[in-house]
Amino acid sequence: AGHSRTYTHMRALFAATTGFAAALVLRSWLRRTLLLRRIPESVELEGCGVVAVSTQSCGSNTLVTLDWSKVFGTLPFKIPFCSAVLTEDGTIYVSGSIGLAPPSSGGPPSIVPGGPKPEMLRTMQIVEACLKACGADVQDITMAHCYLVDNTKERFGEMNAAYLEFFGTRPLPARITVGCSALALGSCVEVDVIAKA
Repeated sequence: AGHSRTYTHMRALFAATTGFAAALVLRSWLRRTLLLRRIPESVELEGCGVVAVSTQSCGSNTLVTLDWSKVFGTLPFKIPFCSAVLTEDGTIYVSGSIGLAPPSSGGPPSIVPGGPKPEMLRTMQIVEACLKACGADVQDITMAHCYLVDNTKERFGEMNAAYLEFFGTRPLPARITVGCSALALGSCVEVDVIAKA
């Protein structure tokens, strides 16, 4: 009788554990499905118009990429990164973005003129487009990493003024600003962000 009770208890425990594991798998699948449904086919980016969005699965992550030719213009090589990674728990990692000027007809990629302020504004517009491509928005940013070439008090002030102008009355996420010696294409500002959808 004791063995029978132990066996019945173990079967009940196994059934409960199996049910719990199945519920976790179902919950994960459902969350991923809902996150992926939020990804649009395209996003609007000032100066570039409608930009197509593509996705690719990589393990449990989704790589989200804007049509770089609409953002950079024509390049003689493939851009070696995606715009953002969307994880199955809804965390978004946006790749480093710089203040690219809207592409001109057939010209090489260029940076918006004017220094840290206009570059920061344009960079944040591109970051915002990347977030929208993941079904999120600027208010979902939890952490921003800013890189500034020649990080003097004046240049930091210009960059910071543009950052505050961009966010307006929205809550500000955590942020770090790091001085550096050079950035891609001669830009003076680069930003990458972490967000939660």
